[in-house]
Amino acid sequence: MDLKPTKPLSGFIELLPAQQRCFDFCAARMLDVLKTSGFNMLDLPAIERAEVLTDKDNWDEIETQMFLFQKGDTKMGLRYDGTVGLSRYVAGHLNDLTFPFRASQFSKRYRGERAQRGRYREFYQMDMDIMGVNSLSTNYDAEIISVIQRTLNSVSEFIGENAVRVGSRPFWDALFDYLEMNDNQKKDVFVLIDKKDKMGDADFAEGLRDTLNNENKENQIKSVFTNGYFDFLNKSDKLDAAVSELNEFMKTLELFGVKNAEIDLSITRGLAYYTGLVFEFKLLNHPELGTAAGGGRYADLAGKFSKTKIIGVGAAIGFSRIFVALMESGAIDLTQFESPVDVAVLCMGNENLSYAVSVLNALRDAKIPAVAYLDAEKKFKNQIEYADKIKTKFSAIIGESEKENQVVALKNMITGEQQLLSVADAIKTVLGA
Repeated sequence: MDLKPTKPLSGFIELLPAQQRCFDFCAARMLDVLKTSGFNMLDLPAIERAEVLTDKDNWDEIETQMFLFQKGDTKMGLRYDGTVGLSRYVAGHLNDLTFPFRASQFSKRYRGERAQRGRYREFYQMDMDIMGVNSLSTNYDAEIISVIQRTLNSVSEFIGENAVRVGSRPFWDALFDYLEMNDNQKKDVFVLIDKKDKMGDADFAEGLRDTLNNENKENQIKSVFTNGYFDFLNKSDKLDAAVSELNEFMKTLELFGVKNAEIDLSITRGLAYYTGLVFEFKLLNHPELGTAAGGGRYADLAGKFSKTKIIGVGAAIGFSRIFVALMESGAIDLTQFESPVDVAVLCMGNENLSYAVSVLNALRDAKIPAVAYLDAEKKFKNQIEYADKIKTKFSAIIGESEKENQVVALKNMITGEQQLLSVADAIKTVLGA
């Protein structure tokens, strides 16, 4: 009989136990920040109607990213991000929610595109969004950035420090209007700006030439990347308003205690979503990872679900992409995650099993991670080797003498020290280690 393949499909992640413990530990730390920031944790469906996930305007962009399938007459797809499902949810529960509404999600997402290093077909993403009805202060944009930074800082011993760059879609909209560009030119130049870092200056300049065929307009756009917005002060009311908004926003970030923040007008983010301020985070010690988190403001993403105008600001942290890459490269030390337990209860003979189980229960009641080697007829050598292999801190050895005297032989697996202790004292010793 031919054996079935044991490797997962390309682009799907499987972690070893120590990696998974690190993954879960970091997720719990980060989610705790979202909890203390007042976000409602949502668990939305992984499958949505295809018409929810796509529309005519972005079908070509999104269809290639999706896993689509059909059951009966209903075409469905696996979610590729969290924002679309959230917009549907908020629009469907308008009367049940209090606004501004804070939502967070930590769930798997799916992309149907070709898998490559750092880009998976199935991955965890951590989202946070704040939504309002008809209006939403940009102070909430600043808060979202602050929360992301706090979230990343909560695991800084693993990923290092971070920095945020802030861009402005209104600035570019105002500049394009000032340069009298048509809608197709605006869209094409936005795409060029979004890809500028990967293209290089020469290809970017060539793209501008092909799109605009106007040297003056090309040079004015290129000047943004050398001089910032300064060449465009007092050029139009819309440009001045966009610059003023951006400068005031940077002051608000200071109020929230955000560190390492700077203006970077090359940040534009997803063309199908964002309409206001946008931002991206990078890990200072790991620039090779690219964007660690990003987001921005969307003016009416829920418009296809409700006539009520729902305005939001949201962001996502590429959780799997960050932590899988850092664990695989050895940048994260997994030593502290090697063992799932603190104590291994070793039982010498079935006649001592009932006492061994009572010790196991006492340890677990004390919230001490513990396992028992339940094949009690195995030799002590086999059992202690097992305890050593799972990297437990202590072994609680139970033999006939320990059962009769209601004690345990507690062995420190690091120092080799062993002492006879009551169960209560053994628990104190483990908790104090």
